[in-house]
Amino acid sequence: MTNITHDHTHKHGHKHQDRKAQYVDPVCGMNTADPSAFAPYEHDGKTYYFCSDHCLAKFKSDPDSYTGGDEESSEGSAYTCPMHPEIVQDGPGTCPKCGMALEPVTPAAPTPTTKTEYTCPMHPEIVRAEPGTCPKCGMALEPRAISMEEEEGNPEYDYMRKRFIFGAILTTPLVIIAMRDLIPGGHVLENLISGRALGWLELILATPVVLWA
Repeated sequence: MTNITHDHTHKHGHKHQDRKAQYVDPVCGMNTADPSAFAPYEHDGKTYYFCSDHCLAKFKSDPDSYTGGDEESSEGSAYTCPMHPEIVQDGPGTCPKCGMALEPVTPAAPTPTTKTEYTCPMHPEIVRAEPGTCPKCGMALEPRAISMEEEEGNPEYDYMRKRFIFGAILTTPLVIIAMRDLIPGGHVLENLISGRALGWLELILATPVVLWA
């Protein structure tokens, strides 16, 4: 008689424990035996219970992360606990340590593919797809990696390009002044500007080219 009573009490205790675990918040893992303590929400014909509006809003934003969605889509997907990232399992569920709902692991962004181009360090406008020599100065072309997915500027290239353009602007009139005797109509410069003034102008134009460009 005592054994029967003990078995009945033991079974009744199991039913009481199952009742306590019946209403579980799928977002944070909290549970209650009183459904009125949680806010109900129906999704795909099934009622879920939430301990707070925050958990309910999080569930509404992505319900498949907490219900598992299609079994086929969730199969093979890795899920982890945000509080215990070492817990990883296939498919949705709850964390065995804290009871929180497992969240799908976000795959790492793919590494952008790159391609290699070859350019001349002295003439950055020279760009080739294969190694070789610069057609202007004969230097060996140096490789540089170019991202194919992200069009990011190359600071070194931009700096060299600015120097090249600046130098070209100053060098053009400098060449005309220096070679005026060989250029048709070059004597007009001497009629407009004295030789001494032209010498000073050459010095002004050549100084920044030599020191910076």
